[in-house]
Amino acid sequence: MSKKPLTLTTPPAFQCYDCQACGACCRGRFAIIISRADRNRLEAQGWSADELGLGDQPLYTRAPGGFQLAHRADGACVFLDEAGRCRIHARFGEPAKPLACRLYPFRFVPLGSQVRIDVRFDCPSTSENFGHPIPSYRNSLLGLMSQVVPEGQTDAMPVPPLYGRVTASWAQLSRLTETFERVLMTDSLDLTRRVLCGVTLSALLRSPRVLTLEGRKLSDFLEQVSGKIVDAAREDTLPCVAPPAMVRMAFRQWLGVYGRHDRVGEAAAPLQRLRHAVRMLVGRGLLPPLHAELPAVPFAEIEQSHWSPTGDAAATLERYLHFRLVSMGFFGRSFYGRSYLDGMNALLLTYPLVCWLARAYALGRGLAAPDAACVAQAVRTVDHQHGITPLLDLPSERIRANFLCDRSHLRALTIWYGM
Repeated sequence: MSKKPLTLTTPPAFQCYDCQACGACCRGRFAIIISRADRNRLEAQGWSADELGLGDQPLYTRAPGGFQLAHRADGACVFLDEAGRCRIHARFGEPAKPLACRLYPFRFVPLGSQVRIDVRFDCPSTSENFGHPIPSYRNSLLGLMSQVVPEGQTDAMPVPPLYGRVTASWAQLSRLTETFERVLMTDSLDLTRRVLCGVTLSALLRSPRVLTLEGRKLSDFLEQVSGKIVDAAREDTLPCVAPPAMVRMAFRQWLGVYGRHDRVGEAAAPLQRLRHAVRMLVGRGLLPPLHAELPAVPFAEIEQSHWSPTGDAAATLERYLHFRLVSMGFFGRSFYGRSYLDGMNALLLTYPLVCWLARAYALGRGLAAPDAACVAQAVRTVDHQHGITPLLDLPSERIRANFLCDRSHLRALTIWYGM
């Protein structure tokens, strides 16, 4: 079997990023895993415990599969100085930092012999689209890719199933992704209808017939089907009816997981988490303090404040969904090993999640409707957990995800919170 070199595919230039040195990624919301090479480099730099104010605290601690940089009592990385800057970067330059720090907010998504770029939207720069277009980072990303993604063979990485045990090829999954992108970017439809087109397309693709088609036949079939879906969406009256009580209860519990901002070294506080979970389940009174930025606003007001994303607010949410889609980092090894369509449905479910949280943030600021800043904050909250926290991979959460991603339930949630 002959080896083929990995090809880095950079996304279109609609997404931007520049580090603003805000320090958000250094304040305990991430465990910074370090390699043996990172450890050797840090030790050679000659940092002392007194200089870093560590006392008896070690520079790094054990973590699953290796080590992680230590954090202070407030969650901040031990290398974060009083001005909110990285000591390593200040003294030795950016290349001297651990690989995980140099990589953030980028992620590599291997797809056979192709590698696509994904970004973390829990970074304020990406959620607010600040800086230079992502393709301008291509050269530096190529250098990082050689350290993160080993050269391999085209067939060395198994292709995740389309759904269940139904297998597909990378070429077929790429064609499907292009079709989802086409319906998502249909400018003649509002964003909620576009997301609903994705829900419908995902359901229709759960047919063995799809994978009997190849090449031009598959492209013609997908173009015909997506065209009919878009035409039907234009005539859809979108009845705004509250989802069944059980669906809303499960949805609030899902929100309870996404709304958590656990910090490295933070005490588990199981009783507090239990109280928060019960309040999310019941959905009455004020929102529990899942994290410090979430305002204590009434559940009832969130449910009553109907709002459809438009203008800059819609553009922010569209950009998030679009980038996540074209990166193809929403399934397989990048998302708990889920199938393509299960991962797609989970991505579409982030739409009502972001809309719900954007309403909460808007109410907390006294706004009549969420603006782009509220949506960006909601995107950061959701993306910090999506595909990252192990909680979403628990058997109970997999069952809840399947329940919420049922076509009728996902449609009802999308309309109720997106209109």
